[in-house]
Amino acid sequence: MNGLAILSDATETPRVAERPIAPRRRRRVRDLLTGENIGKTLAVLALLYLVLGPIAMLLLASVEDTTNGITIRSPIPWSTENFREMFTESETYTVLLTTAVFAAGALFVSFVLGLLFAWLVERTDMPGPGLVFVLVVAPSGMPGLISAIAWSLLINPTNGYVNEAVRGLFGLQGEGPFNAYTLPAMIFVQGLAMVPLTFLLITGSLRGMSASFEEAARASGAPPAMVIRKVTLPLLRPVLLGAVVYQFVTVIEAVDIPLTLGMPGNITVFSTHVYRITHPAFGLPNYGLSSAYGILLMLLALAPLLLYNRIVRRSDEFATVSGKAFRPRILGLGRWRWVAFGGAMVYALISFVLPMLVLVVASVEPYIGALSWSQLQHVTLDAYRDTLSSELFHNSLIDTLVMGVASAGLAMVLSVALSWIIVRSRSRYAPVVDTLAFVPHAIPGVVIGLAVLLLYLLLPIPLYGTIWIIVVAMATQYLSLGTRLSSGGIAQIQKGLEEAAHASGAGTAKMWWHVLLPLLRPVLLNGFLLIFLASIKNLTLPLILQSPDNVVMSTLIWHRWDYGDVSGAAVLSTVLTTVTVGAAIALRRLHGSAVRI
Repeated sequence: MNGLAILSDATETPRVAERPIAPRRRRRVRDLLTGENIGKTLAVLALLYLVLGPIAMLLLASVEDTTNGITIRSPIPWSTENFREMFTESETYTVLLTTAVFAAGALFVSFVLGLLFAWLVERTDMPGPGLVFVLVVAPSGMPGLISAIAWSLLINPTNGYVNEAVRGLFGLQGEGPFNAYTLPAMIFVQGLAMVPLTFLLITGSLRGMSASFEEAARASGAPPAMVIRKVTLPLLRPVLLGAVVYQFVTVIEAVDIPLTLGMPGNITVFSTHVYRITHPAFGLPNYGLSSAYGILLMLLALAPLLLYNRIVRRSDEFATVSGKAFRPRILGLGRWRWVAFGGAMVYALISFVLPMLVLVVASVEPYIGALSWSQLQHVTLDAYRDTLSSELFHNSLIDTLVMGVASAGLAMVLSVALSWIIVRSRSRYAPVVDTLAFVPHAIPGVVIGLAVLLLYLLLPIPLYGTIWIIVVAMATQYLSLGTRLSSGGIAQIQKGLEEAAHASGAGTAKMWWHVLLPLLRPVLLNGFLLIFLASIKNLTLPLILQSPDNVVMSTLIWHRWDYGDVSGAAVLSTVLTTVTVGAAIALRRLHGSAVRI
């Protein structure tokens, strides 16, 4: 090598190795844009849209002067007039007191009966516990609206079947003696309607609770009443409080029974008050005032939830199930065994058989009155022929099925995706997602309906007035139910199965399709049927969001009844009850829990 070449090499600037910045960034972006991350992001965005969007709209409308309508354009007419009017009106406090009495009374009736039947079935030698279980749960197939209509036919003060029979039996004159359009009647009917779910919420925990403490109390000489009061009820406190919180929301959001039985007697609770403001007989709706009432109703529903969370934090104090096997001793009732069984039969007769029977009778009788052989000669199927052949019935039935299937499908698809994030994700935001998914459970349906109504009045999305706005509202309300079911199902599946699928070269989509979904099939079907059943029974959301183009069976029944078409309402009630009872039977068979009688 010559000297010139050596000099050239010596004076050449050494090259610095370039760092592959762009490829590294592309790799990072590619890792973020995987199907799994995109799916998670879409699920969380859908949750935020469904839950926070309507609530934000409700808050904005409550502090806006909506006398001339709602606006989102500047300048927005901000005002506290809605809250001032709400808190200065004497009617607000009257409605608040009526709602409190209605809720307390209905909860008392449902929990006394639900706890009594749960204890008799699980802890005593009452005959036929399996049959009693079925009969206690059977009324859950009857929607609240239909139950209210049936009791109105039974005990309305003028020509109710029961009142006619009592007056004829005792020679009484005038109206009564029973009146369906009073607050005690509303409490009685609402309480009966809540017994099946209360019973189911309690009986599972009572069955799984160790009886060792009860056995120790009995061995110490404590009588049965003291054992129940001092041992059983305190140990069931978290379960009972959780059931009270859930059923309290059920009561204050109920529109069907308060509207059917309360409106003729001028009895108003918060849910029907909000409905009347948004659907006035004359004039324009006052969405600002109704939003203020909606926020107050939401706060009333959230207050017991905070108390429940404080109790649950001390859950170790109530733990009774250990690794040791236990078998509770069955308490002998002696001669009271058949009295208890007879009481269960009376409950089934009053809560389900009698209302169903009166609906069938009303659907084939041209007028309401005392039952007699002469009246039976006028039995006709004209109401069935006229109602079931109408185009309105066909359209409402199709819309009901579409609403039920679409609501259940949308809620379960989103619930499974969110549950997978909650259970599998290591992100510190997973508890936030879980909390947001639970929020709709604590918000009364009438508030959700109002918030969704306001949102789609303003958004340029053509959902207002269609069946799809009801689907969105239903999916929002039952999202918490879907996530609770699917989270438990995903938690039971070992994560190693998913990791094995990925190790075998399967992507996220294939892992879901071939591993998770087949294992989750029972949970998914269970949740789908539960939400479908709850949706087609729901009157609150379809009534708040109703229009001529989205009439479903529940709103059609209400309008037939409101217009005085008793036979038509009875026919539709019989049809809808048949559908809901069929769905409930399918749900029970899906559980594979055939009851041995």
